[in-house]
Amino acid sequence: MNLITPSVLLFLFASAAQSEAWKCSVPYDEVNGGGTVTIEDERLVFVSDWPHRMPEILKCIKVGHTSECMNAKLTSTKSGGASVFLKLYTIVWKADGAPGTITTRQPSAIFKSQDQSYEMIESFPASGYTFPVTDCMVD
Repeated sequence: MNLITPSVLLFLFASAAQSEAWKCSVPYDEVNGGGTVTIEDERLVFVSDWPHRMPEILKCIKVGHTSECMNAKLTSTKSGGASVFLKLYTIVWKADGAPGTITTRQPSAIFKSQDQSYEMIESFPASGYTFPVTDCMVD
């Protein structure tokens, strides 16, 4: 057995133990309706207080004190094209390790079918806003 293998195993176990899930409250706003958010190193789950909204699950990458999270929906259009809707969340973590604020952006684009590819015919810039998360607790 190689001497590096036990060290690598210890590192992997220690990394998994440090991964935490935070559950926080999200204040009410006209876009999301408020709710709760569960944040892990590799995913974010937003559950709105509005009963008609399904939970949103985003994949995340955490680097230092920032996490970037994203999900995307691709839908075909009646003309044979496609529309893409993205939801991007940037989480800024506090120095004590808790999540502090989330900035959300929602860019989208429409594509038309052209031969065997697609051409973007319209894009809509992402209007973004930042909100604090409150009452955060390790889950």
